[in-house]
Amino acid sequence: MRNPEFKELMHEYSQWRAKLIQSIKMYQQWRNRYGMNDSYSTNIIFNILTDLEADRITLAFVAEFSRGKTELINALFFAETGVRLLPSSPGRTTMAPTELFYDEAGGSYIRLLAIESRLEDISLAELKKTPERWVQFKLDCDSPKQMQETFKELIATKTVDRQLADKLGLWNEREAAAQGIIDPEKVEIPFWRHALISFPHPLLKEGLAIIDTPGLNALGTEPELTLNMLPSAQAIVFVLAADTGVTKSDMEMWLTHICRAHGKKNQGLAVVMNKIDTMWDDLADTNNYEDSIKSQVAASAAILKINENTIFPVSAKQALLAKVKGDDALFTKSRLGPLENYLASDILKQKRNILMETVTRDIGFLINESSNTTSTSLSEATNQLEEFKKIDFQNQDMTGKLMAETRDRQNLYMANIENFQASRRVFIVQAKMLIDSFAREKVDAIISNAKHDIATSLTTYGMKQNIRKLFDDLRDLLHFSFYITN
Repeated sequence: MRNPEFKELMHEYSQWRAKLIQSIKMYQQWRNRYGMNDSYSTNIIFNILTDLEADRITLAFVAEFSRGKTELINALFFAETGVRLLPSSPGRTTMAPTELFYDEAGGSYIRLLAIESRLEDISLAELKKTPERWVQFKLDCDSPKQMQETFKELIATKTVDRQLADKLGLWNEREAAAQGIIDPEKVEIPFWRHALISFPHPLLKEGLAIIDTPGLNALGTEPELTLNMLPSAQAIVFVLAADTGVTKSDMEMWLTHICRAHGKKNQGLAVVMNKIDTMWDDLADTNNYEDSIKSQVAASAAILKINENTIFPVSAKQALLAKVKGDDALFTKSRLGPLENYLASDILKQKRNILMETVTRDIGFLINESSNTTSTSLSEATNQLEEFKKIDFQNQDMTGKLMAETRDRQNLYMANIENFQASRRVFIVQAKMLIDSFAREKVDAIISNAKHDIATSLTTYGMKQNIRKLFDDLRDLLHFSFYITN
């Protein structure tokens, strides 16, 4: 943005969010320290921290084809590159829904999902978790030209059989008939289904995310855009064209998608009437030009049933040119400034309020619980302290009795220690004698003699007698060991 206020406010918001995360982590540590954590509170705090750390300011740009939506994104955010970064020349419109953000871990890249993935019963959310399913191109952030060439993939198309286009949801027979196209064998479709772009733009690094949706057809065939992405955005920027006004397809998009998404939450909304440069007429009076813009704004507001203050007439093309050339007069004429101010002030303020309400709702009762528990503990400790103060510590008799009792216990303890040491010494001596009496040599000698006597026995009776003698000798050894230890 030309207006530095937006960057400053984004940075301020990012710092505020970081401090909020730090405060919640300190509160979690406090609960751990005093044993107040349980699985329920731990799960709540974990979810809050996860949401805060993944939080982004999301702006969704929605428009029918050829309304200059991508050019508006270029003018608002990427003019400092000095080139038309995202492809938005006449006849070259973005074909795939595009998300722009900064992925610090992944670096700078553009990931593209093949259009054929629509035939699979897998959601976009799931596919985003499997990067190997996407075609990835690296971006050279030091070369706007390289990025510009790479981003041309966003407008890539290919020709396929009509039957395949029909399966993919990209063939509408009624719309084709209205354009004079009847039963074609081949149909031109987008090459890619979805695009993810990550690069370290200052605003994206602060947590800004941009969604660029290409036309009514994309919203109709990708329900996740309508059901998840648009409602989750902090603001929706709906782009009209000043030279066409509110068309039938614009109105269908407005009623079917914008109003439904905007009505689900406290969400910012801006309607941009682009291409006011088509109304410029150097031969006409300036007042006539202003009257024409006001008339077009009033007519659009009446059709959409919104306040005229939410409609911003701009020329994205001239604003981009003015920023690249540093032409302040042309920038003022493009009228992009009021839209920048709206995004910089109202949207960020609204986002902060919504986030604070969410955190207060989710964690507020835990803090109240902690406060009540702490207050109760403090009250009990105060009462106990007062009771201790009432005790007469000057009572000498009580102190003397306590000291005498303590000395008696100490003497008894020392006597027990001496008895234990004496018993320990006797035990060590007897243990050694017991071990010596069972020396291996003695047992081996008894067994060796028994083996020899048994082997030389000539009768069964003689063998039994020698075996009995073996057990008698072993028993005598046990008796001797018992005798010497007692």
